[in-house]
Amino acid sequence: MNEKVGVPYSLVRQSAKHRNLQFYDSFEWHAWKKKSAVCKRGSTLSIVSLKTGKEQASSPMRKSPSNFFASDIADDAVRQHLDSFTPLRAFIRLCRAEEQVDQYRILDDNRKTVGHLEITTLTLREKNRKDYTESFLTLTPLRGYRTDSEHVAEALQKAGLLSGTTSFSYIYNQLLKAAGISPGSYRSKPSVRLSPDEPVRESARKLLLATFRIMLANEPWLSRNIDTEFLHDYRVALRRTRSILAQLKGIFPPEELSRFKQQFRELAKRTNNLRDQDVYLLEADHFGSLLPAPLREPLGLFFDDLQHAHTQELRALSRHLRTRQHAELLHTWESFLTEPCQASGEDTPNAALPTSTVAVGTIRKAWKKVIRHGRTIGPEASDEDLHSLRIDCKKLRYLLEFFSSIFPKETIGPVITHLKKLQDLLGKFVDLSVQQDYLHHRITSPGAHSQQLPATLAASLGGLVTALYHERETVRQRFHDTFRQFDSHHTATLFSALIDHYSS
Repeated sequence: MNEKVGVPYSLVRQSAKHRNLQFYDSFEWHAWKKKSAVCKRGSTLSIVSLKTGKEQASSPMRKSPSNFFASDIADDAVRQHLDSFTPLRAFIRLCRAEEQVDQYRILDDNRKTVGHLEITTLTLREKNRKDYTESFLTLTPLRGYRTDSEHVAEALQKAGLLSGTTSFSYIYNQLLKAAGISPGSYRSKPSVRLSPDEPVRESARKLLLATFRIMLANEPWLSRNIDTEFLHDYRVALRRTRSILAQLKGIFPPEELSRFKQQFRELAKRTNNLRDQDVYLLEADHFGSLLPAPLREPLGLFFDDLQHAHTQELRALSRHLRTRQHAELLHTWESFLTEPCQASGEDTPNAALPTSTVAVGTIRKAWKKVIRHGRTIGPEASDEDLHSLRIDCKKLRYLLEFFSSIFPKETIGPVITHLKKLQDLLGKFVDLSVQQDYLHHRITSPGAHSQQLPATLAASLGGLVTALYHERETVRQRFHDTFRQFDSHHTATLFSALIDHYSS
């Protein structure tokens, strides 16, 4: 095919390719946030730079799954790219499209090749969506002929054969928009800009409503069991809700507040076993690495049983989420947060206080409780003490994050960072304790299972309990040093600056 572009140039088609495309990203848009697109072109999975449009890595991929993990990919380069985006979250198919690639040689009036032109046309192919089509070109001039190639591009645009030189990033984002998808639209933490002078009840409503939206975003995905982070984010949203209802006192009607606190407590309880099972299954490789080779294989029986229990637990939760009872909770909670409150001042004495006043007061109280509690923990640092301190730290963390928008970033940021270090250690300790107790119960209570544990499995679980015990004791020994770093003059100065920010 020879097309006249304008004197003195013409195009000669070299090749034409047609491929089906599928675009993937995690629920939290990890690839997009790192300026990359995960694209399956025909039978090839590619990582494409959104900055340059160039392929960064690729590997064969015959199947077209609706979702997959980085660990599912055999090719090292592609797997490493995906793992750098997120090792935990699945890559979920966003949309399908068709790609037409036409390649041409650019000839001058002497029939000499002065460059190459590639025209790529992408067309969205999604049910219940109008087809969206747009093209972009890539010009590759031969050395010394750049001006000639630019003249060709101008001629194509003037002739209406091309809308313009458009980047891959632009096309990708337009495809997503046409498919009804907003990149980066999901955040696992509520993002609300508060006013320090606004009545705290209004601020609390905004924060709780944003947290509720996170619950609603994750809930439809729970039963699909695609990755563990849907349940994790759902549970965190529940904990944030319960924590803020418990700590911001006197701003909501007591009777309604008590009812919602009870309902959310029961909902959270329904997810406890499922989350514990998720954690064990995620730790399967780590658990195996703690044991000598002869004790690793029998663990397969344990994880098979665990997977079966996980399936049953997920079905039970999914059934509950489809009940009228749960639907009513969601409806009444949303109405509570969006409709005007008719409660009298006696029922809600603190509702009209400025947000800054309540933020400072509750943060100061929660911080002092963490410091006071941590200082009373003796050298042995009992399990109960560390577990209780972890809960105190969570409450403080939720308050800091809820009210972060009314404080300077340079003040609130370091405070949260210092608290997180202590939280991480306490979280590790509690996780190891729970895991150890669960495994010990599994060994000592065979009556709860269909048959007596095989001797080899009992030996493996016993070895694992011992290994986890030593890990936990190592963490326990680090507690006092970690707490002293938190309970320091530097951290106290940071908290004082935060609390004094709104002092008169």
